Amino acid sequence: MESDERELVRAMSVERFQPFLAACAGNVAVALRLYAWDAEVSRALYGILRDLEICYRNAVHRQLAGKYRRDDWWNDRRIRLHRVGQDSIADAREKLRTIHKPDAPCNVVAQLSFGFWVGLFARGEGRHYEMQLWNASLQYLFRAHGIRRDELHLKLRELLKLRNRVAHHERVFHLELEDHLAAALTLMGYISPETAALHQKFGQVPQVLARKERVLSGEEEIRL
Repeated sequence: MESDERELVRAMSVERFQPFLAACAGNVAVALRLYAWDAEVSRALYGILRDLEICYRNAVHRQLAGKYRRDDWWNDRRIRLHRVGQDSIADAREKLRTIHKPDAPCNVVAQLSFGFWVGLFARGEGRHYEMQLWNASLQYLFRAHGIRRDELHLKLRELLKLRNRVAHHERVFHLELEDHLAAALTLMGYISPETAALHQKFGQVPQVLARKERVLSGEEEIRL
């Protein structure tokens, strides 16, 4: 290993670099190019995952606020959020207080994680999410597409895992990224076909995926 390569590996840590090295049969130079490509594809994925999260957050919030006729629908006595959901609301309000912003419903919504919104599509203890949220309101967002609650929840959970890997700088090169991209576009199309069309036209993920082998071979330069 040359000195520059050694220092690069040292900077990212041997432990973090090991999966890349293993995937490249121990070739350090190729593994470094894979590491750079992994970062490139993560950056490309961030855009669609960001917009998927925002679209679902806003659509679900609008739907439930309309159903229960209040912007703070989570406080309606007919809704029983489970403990994790309640804690998420409390944490969002506390964070707003620490940054001196009012805990108005719009601000609370913006603070809630994608995990909170995905969790609303779960069955819920005693099926109460399914009955109080899905059957009573959320199903109408997806009725034209014929997707079941459990199927939608599973697909959203998989994209949540990908979103968290990207957000926490974890490797993604070993995942079926083409399938994840297709799922993200499909789910986005259910609630915002205009946003999905925008990503289909201008999204960078397909081009980055197509570059992988040429980057690893050295035929194309890495992009940082």
